[in-house]
Amino acid sequence: MSLITWLRLPLSDVQLRDFNACYVPQMAAVSAGFIETVCSLVRKTGVKRVEIHSNQYHAWRGVVPLLRQLLPLLPEGGDSLQLELYDDGNIGLIHRAQLKAQPDPARLLRLAAQDLKHAILDGKPLRWGIPQSYAWQHLFPTRYHLLRPDMLLWDAAGKALHDCLAPHVLPMQFNQVQQLGEASRLRYLELFGLDPGQISSLKRLAESPDVLLFIGSSIWDKAKNAELADQQIAAIGQLRAKGLLQKDRELAFKAHPANMDHSGRIASALGARVEILPPRVPMEVLQMAGLLPRRVAGVVSTSYFTLPKGSVEYLLCRPETERTEIETALIPMMLQAGVVDPTQLIPLF
Repeated sequence: MSLITWLRLPLSDVQLRDFNACYVPQMAAVSAGFIETVCSLVRKTGVKRVEIHSNQYHAWRGVVPLLRQLLPLLPEGGDSLQLELYDDGNIGLIHRAQLKAQPDPARLLRLAAQDLKHAILDGKPLRWGIPQSYAWQHLFPTRYHLLRPDMLLWDAAGKALHDCLAPHVLPMQFNQVQQLGEASRLRYLELFGLDPGQISSLKRLAESPDVLLFIGSSIWDKAKNAELADQQIAAIGQLRAKGLLQKDRELAFKAHPANMDHSGRIASALGARVEILPPRVPMEVLQMAGLLPRRVAGVVSTSYFTLPKGSVEYLLCRPETERTEIETALIPMMLQAGVVDPTQLIPLF
């Protein structure tokens, strides 16, 4: 039995038919109601094994409160448990860069595991930070699904952290959909709200050699999101002026699902001949399904790290002296990984 809860992609009973699963709507932090639903199911069924799949960065408000209530109900405690923790895009890459810079990351993780133990088993206030988010394996069977863990092998400090985490790490691979049969593939895409008509339309875009996909960005804060949208619209105007967005070129637009209040304005700025990709479907899902245009451009995104080399036409960023913390951290990684070269950095914001 699966209990599913997340914010960006609600699931209906129709979508979950025959899956022996139910969707529980809530915000990012798990609610007391969700925890009780899980615990009630465990009491009712007497299950001997529980897997928890969760965003690693947000595990402090998802996994920790659930385990406090769940562990006493499991017959073998933590041995009945399996944690599957998933990377959170740019945050994961940046946090690993910060963690590897510490003098002794392995010791930090062992100490951080004690903080997790005190919070989960002893009911003490949680002390949470980067080391704690990578210390779960010291308490429970854990696998981290990480974006580009091979990037840790670029230097000696990264190799030390890599060796410490490697037994518990699986690289995020975006090729699983190709391994499904046709019926299972369609069923999988249906969970993201894609029907056969949409799939056919997306396939046409993906097979066209000249379509350019513009990647937008958004954030949860309403006021800052409006400001960010204004910056992207201004950037689109400058791209037009520089000849980087030709009027006769077919464009596609993928909004970020964090906040879609201004996605319509950004799409309108791109022009009348623009195809709107479903905003709630992750780029990686479209990539796996062969439904992503071959050429992309837009704001800084960790999605580019998983695309075939040569896919990115240009990357919008601020001038070097004005870059955000995320841009300052990620752009050197993108350059070193060969995602883009310096000539493809367009400082327009």
